[in-house]
Amino acid sequence: MAVAASPLSSPPSKPSLSPRPASDHRFTVAVIGNPNTGKTTLFNALTGLTQHTGNYPGVTVESALGEFTVEGSRFLAVDLPGTYSLAPRSPDELIAVHVLLGRSAGGTAPDVVLYVLDATNLDRNLYLLTQVIDVGRPVVVALTMTDLARKQGIVIDVAELEKRLGVPVVPVQPHRRVGLAALRRALGQAARHAPQLVQPIRFPEVFTREVDTLIQTLPHTNGQSSLPRFLVERLLIDAGGSIETELTQQLGDTVRTQACAARARLAAADAPVPQIEVDSRYHWIAQVVEATVRQPLTAGQSWTDRIDQVVTHKVWGLVVFLVVMAMTFQAIFSWAVPLMDGIDALFKAIGTQVGSLLPDGPLRSLVVDGLLGGVGAVVVFVPQIAVLFGLIALLEDSGYMARAAFLMDRVMASFGLSGRSFIPLLSSFACAVPGIMATRTIDNRRDRIATILIAPLMSCSARLPVYVLLISAFIPPRTVGGIVGLQGLTLFALYLIGLIVAPPIAWALKRTILRGEPVPFLLELPPFKVPAWRVVLFRMYDRSWAFLRRAGTIILATTVLVWAL
Repeated sequence: MAVAASPLSSPPSKPSLSPRPASDHRFTVAVIGNPNTGKTTLFNALTGLTQHTGNYPGVTVESALGEFTVEGSRFLAVDLPGTYSLAPRSPDELIAVHVLLGRSAGGTAPDVVLYVLDATNLDRNLYLLTQVIDVGRPVVVALTMTDLARKQGIVIDVAELEKRLGVPVVPVQPHRRVGLAALRRALGQAARHAPQLVQPIRFPEVFTREVDTLIQTLPHTNGQSSLPRFLVERLLIDAGGSIETELTQQLGDTVRTQACAARARLAAADAPVPQIEVDSRYHWIAQVVEATVRQPLTAGQSWTDRIDQVVTHKVWGLVVFLVVMAMTFQAIFSWAVPLMDGIDALFKAIGTQVGSLLPDGPLRSLVVDGLLGGVGAVVVFVPQIAVLFGLIALLEDSGYMARAAFLMDRVMASFGLSGRSFIPLLSSFACAVPGIMATRTIDNRRDRIATILIAPLMSCSARLPVYVLLISAFIPPRTVGGIVGLQGLTLFALYLIGLIVAPPIAWALKRTILRGEPVPFLLELPPFKVPAWRVVLFRMYDRSWAFLRRAGTIILATTVLVWAL
């Protein structure tokens, strides 16, 4: 992508700059954007190995947190769930709104919002950005996918885009670490000086008057003179949405009564909601794209389209999916076993050496058989955990995982679920806990509950060591047809059992206690791309360390306890 020159290191000046605290203060950065925009890759590049996990205040949804430093100031980055809109329909979208407004339990609004903007899909990505700017927090835009845009012949005038948005825009390539220094400087300046933003979208005057009236007449929570304007706008636009339900529970039925009356007046004035928001935002977005983006008039069939003709085919796509899954489990044995044998031999050698230095007795037995034996029993499975998560990261980062969800929608629809349930169920192969947490992206409550109930049927990584021991003991290490290892095939079959048993249970649930109307499945298929090895390696490290920290401590303690008995 050819990018017009722009003073990225010094974003355009904004009115009403007010100094912020000294450099020893820890600022908070909320990272938000549409799914498949490179948000997590950018988050990883900014925070590196300082990441840790926690829960959003007041809810049991895991969040990714990380730290970085800009000119002596410490920043805490919070990776918000990917979303297409701040009209909350699912728990993760509601979390994003609460965090941005500082309404989460015990939380405060972020000092700056980092918005991740996909250069190849500017018109769609700008919709959420306009909503984020309306919240009123300082915003910095990271323009990602610039290399893909360049290959597609897309040219973006960054200086004009900054002018139209009223916020700094920094082109970045996180996987190559290009533009990160300029992005950090922009974040530092926005956090310290808190520029006052001008809302880019102008709603019709009749809508603005209704919002002003609601702000003045609605009851408000303790400690606030009135409800935030953005929250009232969302209340008015999203009829029957999460904001209306929550405010009604907190402030009483007068919230719903006044909102319904305001919507009726807007409809009578030929300005119905939510159409008024869609028309206003996309009218402005069309003007911005026309002024800032140049792209080829015609585009031929891309290599992603050619691959999709095969991998999303109703027959060949399923064949490819089964082959990919079988190769994944085959690789767990083929690639990990040599490393496991090496680790096992290493700990045996260490045990022999340490045993020769200690006299016979309880202490020698504790150190050699208890501690070293326990540590070895944990570490020996790290290669398989690393290989499993590395392969999953490759599939996710390449773009294939979205195709797998699309394929599974056809299968799962016959059991009352949708492709939205596939990713949580696949995550449950690693661990049922994050798999259950991932169900927050499922809008339909009945589908979400059904997915939660069948997620534990998937074979998680904690069962992998048990499977490996049993397979190694009872399945001979020979090949089938001279190509596929029998042990890897057996492991694949064990994992396949969960996939076979879960759908009938989901079918029974959706036709009895969770009966309801089916919900259409909408899915964006990102372009195929070469996985970023930095992302894959970090995922392998992060998940392996989590295994050692969580499961490893339990296994070690159990081993020592068994020795003591």
